[in-house]
Amino acid sequence: MRIVLALAIAAIPLSTIAAEPTAQEIAKLLPKLMAETLVNARMGISVPIANFKSDGDPNTLEIVFLEKSEPGANTVSDDGEVIFLFEASDKLQSKLINTAFENRAKRRLGAV
Repeated sequence: MRIVLALAIAAIPLSTIAAEPTAQEIAKLLPKLMAETLVNARMGISVPIANFKSDGDPNTLEIVFLEKSEPGANTVSDDGEVIFLFEASDKLQSKLINTAFENRAKRRLGAV
């Protein structure tokens, strides 16, 4: 019984590692996600970023252009559904869009 329990406990980290998608798996999925994702731009929101609710549609990416700087500006939501921008450079916008699609790919591959 102790041996079975020890083996089960030892296998937990391996199953966690196995669930993490590889960079190649993510890269392979990115073009498909980019092709099927609709981008919705919004100007400003009436609630703080922390209270913002996305549309909940996994096939849309919402880009929210903020009217003023606030905590959470120039970030991507953990699920890759929303990007919050305030006076972000083109380079930063590109980085955030890439991050959003990587988050979406990880979620689609079951890692998040």
